[in-house]
Amino acid sequence: APAALRPARAATEPHLVLKLTAAPDRVSLWPGPTTGVLRFTAKVLRGRRNAVRPSARYLGPTLDLRRGERVRIHFVNDSGEPSIVHWHGMLVPEAADGHPRFAIASGAEYVYEFEVRNPAGTYMYHPHPHGRTGLQVYAGLGGLLIVREPHETALGLPAGEHELNLVLQDRRIDGSNRLVYRRMMMDEMTGVLGDRVLVSGMPNAAFKVARRGYRLRIANMSNARIYKLAWSDARPVHVIATDNGLLSRDDGVQERPYVVLAPFERVELLEDFGTRAPGAEVALV
Repeated sequence: APAALRPARAATEPHLVLKLTAAPDRVSLWPGPTTGVLRFTAKVLRGRRNAVRPSARYLGPTLDLRRGERVRIHFVNDSGEPSIVHWHGMLVPEAADGHPRFAIASGAEYVYEFEVRNPAGTYMYHPHPHGRTGLQVYAGLGGLLIVREPHETALGLPAGEHELNLVLQDRRIDGSNRLVYRRMMMDEMTGVLGDRVLVSGMPNAAFKVARRGYRLRIANMSNARIYKLAWSDARPVHVIATDNGLLSRDDGVQERPYVVLAPFERVELLEDFGTRAPGAEVALV
């Protein structure tokens, strides 16, 4: 660009450029045959390398964005059917919202451009094609999107390895470990419910934690199931954030006996595991 235009161009160029791909895969979840899934993979083309954090199993990687960042995302659809990506809870222009009318064919690419305007919080991304959203989410397309900002960092909340991301999903499988999405007409009317729960794509998920404070980001990415979550030792849960980010200073930390999450709702908990005996086991049930 001419020298006179370079400052203006630099002011509109994205800080972060990502490539997000949806494609089939096979993963080992239970003993026996592998399970066919659809999954998102991502990589950083330009900008912060820590903007993408891979997931433990088949769910999409966590996208870690900063408020005020200008982001460009190249979505490549190799899923085998039309798809598009919606940024759940994010404030983006219409062309970047993932409306079903923008769905692209398998083998095509869609480019998103937006500035991160949301306050710090826990958000999600998932496919949004007309009539196929439920099936594609059930097959594994989905992931967390976390927004951070300096104001939140200054609060001194647990971070890094002391931040646990927990994505809840219920699923059904058949004798060959295949995901069973729909069995009867009632599934279409009342929603698809599974008979087992996966946490962040893992069955029987368990985590070893230090005896200190943790920040738990919990998202319900189930198709229809509503969860009522409580600690197994009957201690209260301490809520610090919901779908719209951190609670206000006036609200403070909310101490409750349990929390309820409907599909695609999020909540953040603050939990001090140092108040429990060394070697103790506790479950979020």
